[in-house]
Amino acid sequence: MEATVVEVNYGPLKELIGVWKGDKGMDIAPESDGVEENPYYETITITADGDLTNAESQVLSVLHYRRIVRRKSNDGIFHDQTGYWMWDEKNNVIMHSLNIPRAVSLLAGTT
Repeated sequence: MEATVVEVNYGPLKELIGVWKGDKGMDIAPESDGVEENPYYETITITADGDLTNAESQVLSVLHYRRIVRRKSNDGIFHDQTGYWMWDEKNNVIMHSLNIPRAVSLLAGTT
């Protein structure tokens, strides 16, 4: 039996697929005696998850991502975020959902 390959149109999100790295970040946080500065680096991994049908009518092309941010001083993770970028071609809408394990979740969309 042969598998059927279905091409997914990721629209403007297609260029995001891959692994993105940065090493020039600076976390600046207020402290009682001034400001604390922590240099950091981060990796964002974005993978193609195909498409899905929502409520039998809306087709979404989906990218999953995970963003990990680490302090340069000790390699400790201080930010871990996961979510989805979604493209609704029919309605020309991009949506972004994210979760941060500090009881933070967000869903945003734009045309």
